[in-house]
Amino acid sequence: MKAERRNLLVRVATAVVGLPVIGVFVFWQDSRGFTALCLLAALLSLVEYTGLTMPGRPWAERAGIVLLGCGLFLGLTLRPEMGLTWVFASVMACGLLLLPGATDLPTSWTRLSSAGFGVFYVGGLLAALPLLHARMGSAWVALAIAVTFGNDTGAYLTGRTLGRHKLAPAISPAKTIEGAVGGLAAGLAVVFAARGLFMPELSLRDCVMIGVPAAIVGPAGDLVESLLKRAAGAKDSGRLLPGHGGILDRIDALLFVGAYVCLYATQLR
Repeated sequence: MKAERRNLLVRVATAVVGLPVIGVFVFWQDSRGFTALCLLAALLSLVEYTGLTMPGRPWAERAGIVLLGCGLFLGLTLRPEMGLTWVFASVMACGLLLLPGATDLPTSWTRLSSAGFGVFYVGGLLAALPLLHARMGSAWVALAIAVTFGNDTGAYLTGRTLGRHKLAPAISPAKTIEGAVGGLAAGLAVVFAARGLFMPELSLRDCVMIGVPAAIVGPAGDLVESLLKRAAGAKDSGRLLPGHGGILDRIDALLFVGAYVCLYATQLR
């Protein structure tokens, strides 16, 4: 119990230091600053991803996937109207990159699918946040981050106190159905609080259409990364953030929530 409490204090301390820094970039008027922060997150996350899914592969192959993911991120962020071009180019480049090392044919499909998924999983989904920032403003990015944090915190606290029924025991034994319900309630509360405090333009429909799907796609993003870690036999994606693990551990849910909020705000609203 003492170790668990100590770990919680480390997690809180890291968040207290990190959140204001992120806030500065989110509310920076020049969107290039936030784009640069997201690019750094993409770079570090892809390094962690290739470490999980491509262990033992040549460094050049892993570095190539990192560069391809960052390239897709930049292409979608800087020239989103050329989205299909970047997608086609990424698929072809990924295939070409892995051809020279395709000596073990039985594992080639696994390597190819793992590499390709990482490029789009990190480089593609993370591009949604700078796009949201550029098109809708910093408040929408802050909302996406806040609802993700609220859902995660609500699920954690509710799961610890009331959790009885496992949500996905084979992937993440700590997650419970009760925690998911608590996360939904907390996420909705955050969205309605944002409406009252700094986003009066949100309608009641907006609040529901953001809060409820975020409570579904956020945990799904968390479980996807948990699946990757469990397949790799790893507890965390990295050790960069004390008490939290790696960058990918912190943005796994945000990758999905940010993509959904961007889609909703720019296309569905």
